[in-house]
Amino acid sequence: MEIDPTIQIGMRRLLPIDWGTFDRTDAKVSRLFGESREFGLGRHGVSIPVHGRQGERALVSITSDARDGDWRKLHQYYMRDFQVLALHLHHTIVRLEGRTIDLTPLSPRERECLRWVAEGKTAWETSVILGLSVSTVRCYLESARHKLGATCNTHAVAKAIKADLLASIP
Repeated sequence: MEIDPTIQIGMRRLLPIDWGTFDRTDAKVSRLFGESREFGLGRHGVSIPVHGRQGERALVSITSDARDGDWRKLHQYYMRDFQVLALHLHHTIVRLEGRTIDLTPLSPRERECLRWVAEGKTAWETSVILGLSVSTVRCYLESARHKLGATCNTHAVAKAIKADLLASIP
C-alpha cells in the first residue's frame, strides 16, 4: 500500500482520481500497475474516495481495458454514475455491518432540488425550472447536503435515493 498512489492520494482527497495522472515512469508505480494487470485489473481506471459521516473512509476503483479514446469518453460520460455507485456501495456496506445512518427529514423544496440534480440539471437550470433564484437553489442543496451528511450534491442524491426520499416526487 505504500507505493499505491490511489491509496496515498485517495485517503486525502474528495475528488475521483484518474489513474492516467500517475507517473508510470516511476519504477515502483509501473511495477504495481504491471502486477495489477496480471491479476485482471484494466489498463485504465478511476478511484473514487468515499468519506462517511462517521469518519470512515473507503476507495472504490473501476477499471477498463477500453482503448484510450474510448476510455476518455466512457470516463466522462459515466463519472457521475461511478460516484453514485461508490456511495451506494459504501452505504450498503455500512448497513450490512449493522450500523445505521440517521437522516434528518428533507423539506419538499430540498427534495425537489435534489431530484433535478439527479436528472443532471445544474443549479441555474433548476432555478429556471422552479422559478427560484440560483442562490436559493444552492441554499436548498446545501441544506439537503448538511441534513444527509453528504459531501457533495452527487453524494446527497445517492443518499436520498437510498433512503427513498426522491421517489414520491412527480
